[in-house]
Amino acid sequence: MLIEHKLSNLAKIGDGKLIGQDSNFSKISTDTRSIEKGDIFLALKGVNYDGHDYLDEAIDKGAICLISEKILKLSISYIKTSSTKLFLEKTAKAQRKLFNGKVVAITGSNGKTSTKQILSDLLENFYPEGVFKSPGNWNNKLGLYYSLLEVDKSHQLAIFELGTNAKGEIKDLSSFLNPDIGAITNIGRSHLEGLSDIDGVMEEKTDLFNSVKSDGNCLIRIKKDFLSKAREKSGSKNLIILDESDRLSFDQNMEMALSIISSLNDVGGQNFYPTKNEIKHVEEYFSVSGRQQIKMGKNKVTIMDDTYNANPDSFYAAFKKIKSLNFKKKICVMGSMSELGENYQFLQNEIIKSACDTFDLVIALEIETECDFKNLKIISSNQIKETLSNFLNEDSIVLFKASRSVRMEKIVQLFL
Repeated sequence: MLIEHKLSNLAKIGDGKLIGQDSNFSKISTDTRSIEKGDIFLALKGVNYDGHDYLDEAIDKGAICLISEKILKLSISYIKTSSTKLFLEKTAKAQRKLFNGKVVAITGSNGKTSTKQILSDLLENFYPEGVFKSPGNWNNKLGLYYSLLEVDKSHQLAIFELGTNAKGEIKDLSSFLNPDIGAITNIGRSHLEGLSDIDGVMEEKTDLFNSVKSDGNCLIRIKKDFLSKAREKSGSKNLIILDESDRLSFDQNMEMALSIISSLNDVGGQNFYPTKNEIKHVEEYFSVSGRQQIKMGKNKVTIMDDTYNANPDSFYAAFKKIKSLNFKKKICVMGSMSELGENYQFLQNEIIKSACDTFDLVIALEIETECDFKNLKIISSNQIKETLSNFLNEDSIVLFKASRSVRMEKIVQLFL
């Protein structure tokens, strides 16, 4: 953390009251599973959880201080606050103000995490141990706050992923972050339940550009139909347009990462760019869990684990990748897509039809559809092992893909 590691200072920043002895601390944690000796435990409250239920466990793990909305009678110090969420927000805001390095914010319908990871990998030679990237998919409001708490004095550049499933979320997140670079990987059909349609997605995602610093750069991959909206939101800031293309998603994410690096040179005065060998190295070894991740399964079957999440455009990206691979048998194990709104059935059927055009066999898990194709099997999850058993060999590749609610990642484990 960038703030002074002293309880009294933290209490002042978060507008709380320190009860007990002042001392130094290591870090703030909201999860007792990650607490180490010398840490502070912040007891967050949510709809379905209350961190105050784990205060004793935090103490047992070595916490030297608790941040609580309740008055406590304990032997260790604690900080009393009216709201632990507001305390977290104020602390994250202080962290952002103290960070003087360059900040990159990435959003988009698909490819956010992959672009973030590629960018980080490409920059590690220029910023040895100086690049911070938000962990995993910490891309909502709490995720952004948690991420900012992990920025420290060694970091020269910070990369954050911003997500949304409702109107106004990108505006809130990006205004809090105030990035030097704002990048939108693409505009696609995701979270339509909260954003209505593709125009709603465009409106929401481009809110990022409003909060980019006046001397910063805005990057976006869009169709020509959306150019006017991108220009409107970016204002007088430098706007960089990446063309829509028919290339594989990894190639597009790589192009975006390289464009961000060029933009960093513009706003930071640096003069660096990865060599061909460095780019090739990332291409060969790049992998993000649950995103078109190639694995070796039982009986030497090749598995593409794309189980992290799903929307129509990410399905098409996975199909495109599968088409580029040389296997005798191609099988798709698919589950339903979430948050598609009133057009859910139409979009679901559209994906099933495309899958049946691409694969030798499509196995749909517990999906309701009127589609009727010879190579389509609709089964329950408990039938998957028996249905797929005959295709587990080195001549086959199996794509597993669905929205998070389906828990497809657990089904993949049956075949590894």
